[in-house]
Amino acid sequence: MKIFPLVAVLSTACSLLTLSSPARAASPSISLLQQGSVGWSVSVMQQELRDLGYNPGSSRGYFNAQTAFALAKFQSQAHLQVDGILGPLTRRALIRALKRHYDYIRAPLGQGDLTYGDYGPGVVTLQGDLSQLGYNPGPADGVFNRQTGQAVMAFQAHEGLVVDEIVGPETYQALCHALGYSSEPVAPAPITSPSSQVSSSPWVLGYYTQYTPNSMSSQMSLAQHLHTISAIAPLWYTYRADGTLIKHGYHRSWVRAYAREHHIALYPVITNAYGNDRILTNQTLRQEIVNQLAAMAQEDGYQGYNIDFEGLNYWDERPLTAFVKALSEKLTPLGKTLTIAVIPRTAKDPYNRAYNYQALAPYVSKIVLMTYDYHDIGSAPGPVAPINWVNQAVQYAITRVNPQKIVLGLAVYGYNWASNGQTVEIHANQARALAAQYGVPIKWNPVSDEPEFSYQSQGMTHRVYFENGYSDAFKLQLVKQYHLGGIAIWRLGDEDHHLWTVLSRMGFSH
Repeated sequence: MKIFPLVAVLSTACSLLTLSSPARAASPSISLLQQGSVGWSVSVMQQELRDLGYNPGSSRGYFNAQTAFALAKFQSQAHLQVDGILGPLTRRALIRALKRHYDYIRAPLGQGDLTYGDYGPGVVTLQGDLSQLGYNPGPADGVFNRQTGQAVMAFQAHEGLVVDEIVGPETYQALCHALGYSSEPVAPAPITSPSSQVSSSPWVLGYYTQYTPNSMSSQMSLAQHLHTISAIAPLWYTYRADGTLIKHGYHRSWVRAYAREHHIALYPVITNAYGNDRILTNQTLRQEIVNQLAAMAQEDGYQGYNIDFEGLNYWDERPLTAFVKALSEKLTPLGKTLTIAVIPRTAKDPYNRAYNYQALAPYVSKIVLMTYDYHDIGSAPGPVAPINWVNQAVQYAITRVNPQKIVLGLAVYGYNWASNGQTVEIHANQARALAAQYGVPIKWNPVSDEPEFSYQSQGMTHRVYFENGYSDAFKLQLVKQYHLGGIAIWRLGDEDHHLWTVLSRMGFSH
């Protein structure tokens, strides 16, 4: 799995869509959260306070006296007016505190929640969207100034949102909805019975990030396909060689609350900073990490973890197995389960010996085969997940592990290789647009069962190989043929929309 920044960004696709008539701006009216308030926004605020070390109480979604006390304590330490009320100033202070609390990485397209003082391409997109909707954010100069803030608050008031000048998940979604992009609400609809989520269909795990290079985000994809997705694996945690835990993504409060409301299992990804094996080979450090992860799973209500340790050598086989065994034995009494992502092996492949499927299987509920990047950004051009190689990897796995424990990794991307040595990641919609732009046909490769094409640009030859819903259908056939436990999508938000139609037709929906 490739690690990308965890940031919520406003989809650039929103600014490309049109409305039949622009919305009229309304006068902003500030919405506050205070003792007695109930609902989704309260639940998210309570989770944010917990993340910062405050105790808002066990009541979720109800603003009681203990929540007010915790918020007042935060206000005091943030040098704000201490009134136990969440208004615009306190909301901004919470966001600033969360950004400091977590390892916050900026994405190429901009930032996470946007508010006064921010700048960059994400603000340019925001300003363009607001202008298109009939508001007046000023020139699209990429600076979130007071005029942009007034336009944001006018839009929020018109949409019935909390008017706080902060463009967060709810405002992002409302903007896209107003532009005709999405009809799904951000806040979850009430679910009357948790049992309605139970399904015997194959497990569908979605790797979840807040930054994707294409026009969808993990958040939108999750909201639109709740009936299909069984679990998400957000990229939240990385261990350094000295055992320091790096926490990514200050938006986790929203994700946890959303997953809980919709009964979506949460398996945060644990990575090893690629190639770091000291956390495995040092027994004292290994046990400290096991204890820390177990406590965190209990405190934050995770269903377990997805271990994704890469860059390992053959001598890491036993330490990796020992780590997984120790963590599993710590999580099992808590009712938690462990999953692990592994670089696939085949009968002809002498590499990746750190992953001993038979030794790992007793301690995990699922083994995710990362059956992608057969050719990657650093290789010669070629198919990303050729079907014959994927088939060999599955056959190797099921002769060693119960097929129901095997989860097939689905690539939903590809690469564009240029003859000057530059390679960029590409997705199905981008690939189709490129082929149309240069007037070249997309060819189907019957050997790899994957689309490809070539084109000329500025004196260079480009070769493009990518996955789409049709190529992934061949992998889904393997899941059915070998009775595997399910699939894992790398990553939510990048996928071809057709993939969801294929999943539904093949019985992967709840």
